[in-house]
Amino acid sequence: MDLIVFGILVGFVAITLGFAWWQNRKAVRAKQALNLAVEEFPSKVVDALRFIVQFSQQGSTIDPILSKPWHGAIDYVDVNEDGQRELLVQYPTGAHGSALRILAWQKGKFEELAGLGVGTPVGFEFGDFDGDGKVEIRTQETDWSVGLPYVNAPRCILLYRWDGTKFVEVSRKSPSA
Repeated sequence: MDLIVFGILVGFVAITLGFAWWQNRKAVRAKQALNLAVEEFPSKVVDALRFIVQFSQQGSTIDPILSKPWHGAIDYVDVNEDGQRELLVQYPTGAHGSALRILAWQKGKFEELAGLGVGTPVGFEFGDFDGDGKVEIRTQETDWSVGLPYVNAPRCILLYRWDGTKFVEVSRKSPSA
């Protein structure tokens, strides 16, 4: 009789361990799928925002709120070289300006990493513009040192780079240089 009870207990333990292993495998696969979805989420947000911006640039005849075009741009680039891409949203501001907001994906949400603004409507570009292998942000600013009004003043080419805590100007070239 003791041998039968022992056999039943061993069988029950084996079934329980098998069930626990099976549930654990399901949990591991679910966690992998969730991690993949979380990694892909910022890209999906950027794709959706690009679609919205593209639609908004044409304006809407249906929705009065969207009837005026929005002339912004969305990019998804690793500008601080931490191995993670940042969401870059640029848009016009004021009469002649451009603004850039840099949002990093941190702890499951976008957080503002930095912002830049200039007094010209040219916007911002991203890449290695000085050939040093590091990503810079290039834009233009009015060169007020020549004493000309805004409309006639030349534009300086500015390069910004991440210094570990903020974007700093690393180059300023006037057209005459």
